[in-house]
Amino acid sequence: MSLIDYKAIIEETQGLLNANSEWRERYAAYAASISVNADFIRANRSRFREWSPFKLYMNTTNAKNAKKSVSFELRYLGQTVAKMTCSHEKISLSTATYEKKNLRDFGCDIALAKCAWDGLEARAFRTYFKKRIALRNNSSDNSGNEEHRIESLLLTEFSKQKQSNKALPNIQPVKIAGLRFPVPTPLSASNHNKVEYANFHGGGIDILARTGTGGRNTYLCIMELKDENKKSESAAVVMKQAVKYTVFIRELLRSEAGAVWWKLFGFGGAIPKKLVLFAACVMPDGEDADISFAGNEYDICGDGIRLHYVYFKENNNQIEKVRTSL
Repeated sequence: MSLIDYKAIIEETQGLLNANSEWRERYAAYAASISVNADFIRANRSRFREWSPFKLYMNTTNAKNAKKSVSFELRYLGQTVAKMTCSHEKISLSTATYEKKNLRDFGCDIALAKCAWDGLEARAFRTYFKKRIALRNNSSDNSGNEEHRIESLLLTEFSKQKQSNKALPNIQPVKIAGLRFPVPTPLSASNHNKVEYANFHGGGIDILARTGTGGRNTYLCIMELKDENKKSESAAVVMKQAVKYTVFIRELLRSEAGAVWWKLFGFGGAIPKKLVLFAACVMPDGEDADISFAGNEYDICGDGIRLHYVYFKENNNQIEKVRTSL
């Protein structure tokens, strides 16, 4: 059973965000730019189809800079392998800055320098990844990328539309203009035992999702993912990071730009007078998986943070089963 004082973590994180208020103006600017650019991003996304096994991601910087052109991250096994840029003239693909890791992790030596998406070089690049076995090369340098692979699998599973086909029904990941969107925070993720403000260099939320049956029964869920379930980093410890990020999302939604973010996160109507957010640890299942904290709810200035677990089993790059308190 967890002996962690989550209430203290909530209070400390909230105090840190109040003491370092620069993020409020910055995230208000993010929301305004993304909202204005959403139709342009969506229109350019519709110009081509997503080519399996790649997945498209939109980050904050690219979303707010989407004016005359827009760039997307092309990811394989959750790892960025190229940048796709759409302008009025053409759709191009570039591997600049990713080539070293592409060779190290996937054995790919194809370099693209703003090559046409439908050109021969880009086709060869896509075909290479489509034909290879979906595994990352063994290397001590890329061990941390396993979480990105699992994250991508979960996002794929959560994105399924037919409830009967889903390992976890009634959940959808938050997307921007239909694209996977890693939400950044101004909080450091490097130390579970300490809350730190990191300004522009904070950690990102692994998965942000809407869960529930619709209307008032739909909740925003902030998920912290680990690819292992081990005693040194137990579910209760992982939950600490999920709680910190959930506090940030609560403060964001209660800021002046909160209504804009609420809409960007896929909700209609006004933010509830009492906002209940879910914080969830997401880990591989095991016989001794901790569920003692599930359902515990903590007050934060009249709103609530409710704790949950999501334990999964995966096989052959697919999520087979989910056990959860959601």
